[in-house]
Amino acid sequence: MPRFRLITALALSLSFLLLSGCDSTSSAERKAERARQEAEQARMRAAFLGRVHDAESSVWQILHPLIEKAANYRSEETHGYIGAAFVTEAFYSEALIEEARAEGFGPWVTVLTVFPDSPAESAGLRAGDRLLSLNGDKVPQGARSAIFAARQVKRRLEPGGPNQLEVQRGDEVIQLEVTPVEGAYYGVIVVASNAVDLEVDGDVIWIGLSLVEGIKRDEDLAYLCAYALAKNVMRHSKQKGKNAMLGQLLDVAAAASGVNTGGIFGGMGGNAYSHAFEVEADLIALYLLASADYEIQGYPEFWDKVLRSRSRKGELTAKEFERVETAGKVIAAIEAKREAGEAIYPEAYLQGDVSEIE
Repeated sequence: MPRFRLITALALSLSFLLLSGCDSTSSAERKAERARQEAEQARMRAAFLGRVHDAESSVWQILHPLIEKAANYRSEETHGYIGAAFVTEAFYSEALIEEARAEGFGPWVTVLTVFPDSPAESAGLRAGDRLLSLNGDKVPQGARSAIFAARQVKRRLEPGGPNQLEVQRGDEVIQLEVTPVEGAYYGVIVVASNAVDLEVDGDVIWIGLSLVEGIKRDEDLAYLCAYALAKNVMRHSKQKGKNAMLGQLLDVAAAASGVNTGGIFGGMGGNAYSHAFEVEADLIALYLLASADYEIQGYPEFWDKVLRSRSRKGELTAKEFERVETAGKVIAAIEAKREAGEAIYPEAYLQGDVSEIE
């Protein structure tokens, strides 16, 4: 009997050890699986952030020459431009913050892009530099850094003379001197969600990732970016009640911390866009594109397709048809100026002559 009990006890002990070993193996496998899943999710987030950067690059490549061409279209919208784009982590969605920080984009103002042959490149500024001070004024960090990057950098840069930049590059603090040119510079935020397609707020161009990726032709993206830039240049979001000729203002609900409307292309609620504003934006966009040597003949066709795609019946309203037709008239006027050797600049319109769009 004692021998039987001993054998039983040994068997139970062996079973317990085997089960413990199984549990230990199972726990290790679960941890390994969780680690694998987390690594895969991190890889996917990093890849998604890469798509955002690609979209930013596409938009900036178009806007860079247009920003300089837009100088003096409106004096109050002309500021210093050095050929660099600035961002903070707040420009990216919450889900991508960890990956953005891994790339150096934190709660501070960082250089995203430096364009070739620009004042920024000549001064020695590099992508990834962290802006510490501008003309002796300390650059804010934390929540205020987003507002500074989106709205204040351009106002602190004085065109035509030397400006002092203090940047951090790795562990080194560097003093740079840069001479900005005149330009109509605005921040760009690529929104990685379906909450927005295209919006402007007077200081920032908000453009949806899906919209950028959905545009297949470079010319069409140029038309879209020029149109957005024209909206900001003419300060449509700030002119309510100030310009009777242009009519009612488009409602834009945007701030540097986020966007919560359907965008210029989406449903716009009670304050539908003003036809006059759209026509003016087309005119300004076409002049900007033509002066920067972009092909403009396809501009009316692009907007014809866009507007029809947003109609249930695929048809244009009378005002939309008029808008597309007017764009064609503006193109004809620009081509006539080109043939006559005149400057491609909307001087007559900016002085109040609206004959090109009548």
